[in-house]
Parts: sequence; structure tokens; C-alpha cells
Amino acid sequence: MSAITKSAGVAAVLALSVLAAAGSAAAQGAVNFKPKEGVSLHLGAKHAVGYFLTENGGCQLTLVVGDEIKGDELPATASARFRAAVEAGKTARFDTGSGTELQFTCTPGAVAMTVEPLNQVAYTPVQK
Repeated sequence: MSAITKSAGVAAVLALSVLAAAGSAAAQGAVNFKPKEGVSLHLGAKHAVGYFLTENGGCQLTLVVGDEIKGDELPATASARFRAAVEAGKTARFDTGSGTELQFTCTPGAVAMTVEPLNQVAYTPVQK
């Protein structure tokens, strides 16, 4: 991966971090945010930032997930950008790749979204 690609990913995360000043969350608990208001989630080794716009009666979500930035070091991997149209009253889930899933819920009327970090747990059914 080229330095330009890494720099572009870091720049995208930093740009969205400015938008995220309005809302932030720890690894537990749900956070509510409004259209054009950013949300920032620290998820251990990963960091996610995002926002949504109201479009066609639903929530048009944009989310960037990448490695947590440590000082001046560039992350080892590129950030991933996701876009999803979430219908009002429905949810969408994103796997962060670090054992945490993010569940986004678009409220009725698309006036707000709720994001809740969920711990992923492996499950194997009991063999009979």
C-alpha cells in the first residue's frame, strides 16, 4: 500500500473527526445523534467516525472505521468507508473487524440515529 493511500485514509478519518466533536461514545452504551452531527467511537484498537443525512424519509449513513491513531504514526492498514441507506425505524450493523459490531438505528421520521457498540461473541450450538 502506498504512502499516498495511507495518507488519504488518515485524512478522511481526521476530517470526519472534526465533524464528530458533537457526539462521542466509549466502548459501551448507546449514543444518539442528529442529521449532520458527527459521532466518534473509540473501540479499543479501532476508531469509527460517522454522520448521517435525512434522505427519502430515511437515514443516509456514512461511516469510516480505521485503526486508532497513535501519536504521529500512520495506521498499518487503510481505513474503510461505508455508506448505507437505513429506513426509518430499521437498523443496520457494521462489523469493525475488532470484535465489536456497531448497530445503527434510524428513528421514525429520520430525525435522529442511535449507535450502540455490541461485543461479538462466538457461538457453537451443543451437538446432540
